[in-house]
Amino acid sequence: MDQHFDTVIIGAGPAGMGCGITLQKDHHNVCVIDKAVFPRNKTCAGLVTGKTYRLIKELFDGEEFDSLFCCTADTVKLYRKTELLASAPIKNSARLVNRIEFDNALVERYKALGGIILEGERNIVIDYENHCVILSNGDHIGFQNIIFADGALSLSHHLLKFDKMEMAFGIEAYVPSEQFNTDSVDLYFDCIDDGYLWVFPHGETVCIGVANMYNKEIDYKKILTDFLEDIGVDPNKQHYTGAFLPYGYVIPQEKLPKNVILVGDAGGFTDPISGEGLFMALKTGMLAAEALADTDPKAAYLNSVKPIASIVKEGKKVQKIFFSSAVQKVFLKKVIGKNGLVGFFYDNMVDEYNYDYKNIRKMYGDYKQK
Repeated sequence: MDQHFDTVIIGAGPAGMGCGITLQKDHHNVCVIDKAVFPRNKTCAGLVTGKTYRLIKELFDGEEFDSLFCCTADTVKLYRKTELLASAPIKNSARLVNRIEFDNALVERYKALGGIILEGERNIVIDYENHCVILSNGDHIGFQNIIFADGALSLSHHLLKFDKMEMAFGIEAYVPSEQFNTDSVDLYFDCIDDGYLWVFPHGETVCIGVANMYNKEIDYKKILTDFLEDIGVDPNKQHYTGAFLPYGYVIPQEKLPKNVILVGDAGGFTDPISGEGLFMALKTGMLAAEALADTDPKAAYLNSVKPIASIVKEGKKVQKIFFSSAVQKVFLKKVIGKNGLVGFFYDNMVDEYNYDYKNIRKMYGDYKQK
């Protein structure tokens, strides 16, 4: 059966649902298509910052959603390998979500608003010239605008011959909390070049993972299993998942057809310092929905995401310096016992974007003066 929609969204993760829910609340004629059948898993540490929490609250529009969070953390800790360097109380509790449950809740919210979603469509073909998506059964879904929210390896990237070497790669495992536990957001440095390892509480489990700029020569699983052995966890009893993610490269959407918009990871919107992707996924999806009301949606969208694109681009510059071996050595020495600085950075550049990365020196100056 052939159908036509004003907007088709490819991908039902947070970016797609941020867009879909916003459009559905405005009674927009929209269809979401995803290759998976929900609930499905997603490789992600699941950190929800304060700025992300507000977006979720807006999407649920008064509906109860706090039950989505599996736990909270009030402290950020930094380590060199397994040596504790700093333990910093944070202003607002960090919230953690299980992505299976969180993403499914967003899909259910979209459905409750009357949204149409086609799941399990793994073999779609995009006919840009005729403005339609050809489903696996041969049906045609027409569109006026198409939003790609299908992750770092988006179908849209084939138009750009996207190079995965521009991305990061991460691998993680969920370890039962009785085997290893933490009640804080823990970051481990000096475990991998150009990146870090994380340990985040998730209620009955702990999410332990590692990521950096993708390098095919790196055995990511070995780095993670070596760490698990170091903390007394049997790596052979764990299940591992991995994924590519953007790492400081905003996709040049001007090169794509005018009615094509990329949101979330598909657009390269992930913080290259913290690795946070949920905020940018939800925010860019919601901005795309708002832009569709404009006479020139593509131009309106690209203008509205400029502040986010700036964070990614400026963060990339800082990333190259911060993760260099020379700077890392100095950083890991200087940060010892600097609990106030670590907490100030988290509060102002992770939990909130009170500073752009290009103003990181001002952030440090303001910390010194407080």
